[in-house]
Amino acid sequence: MYYSKIIPDPKLTKCQGSEHAFRAHFQDHDEALGHAAVLLGGRRGARLINAVREALDHQGPLTGRLRRQLLELRNLLFLEYAYNDDWGDGTGFALLELDDPIVPEICVLADGLEQALQDAGVFESDTDQAA
Repeated sequence: MYYSKIIPDPKLTKCQGSEHAFRAHFQDHDEALGHAAVLLGGRRGARLINAVREALDHQGPLTGRLRRQLLELRNLLFLEYAYNDDWGDGTGFALLELDDPIVPEICVLADGLEQALQDAGVFESDTDQAA
């Protein structure tokens, strides 16, 4: 019987590596992401971050459901639900003042999450889509 050498697909290796890097990034910022999600989203934010944590505890590739939850978390941190009555009660958004010291920290946290999501192939920015 003839056996050929197995050559790994570099795209698959990159995907697995980027997902591992995403998991490491999330683990490093887990507590801060949790606090921000609860602050901005109240109970729904708490349920969202807990669902993401539980899904990331499972081994294997990122599922479609987890990817949607991660995008929802990203949108929450970028205040895309601030004026959306369907998402939550909006009390977390109303409590934030622009000069509150937590605002720049949430911005840095959101930017870091977005970059990690881009690196893992979960999210494409507008500039990536235009290119």
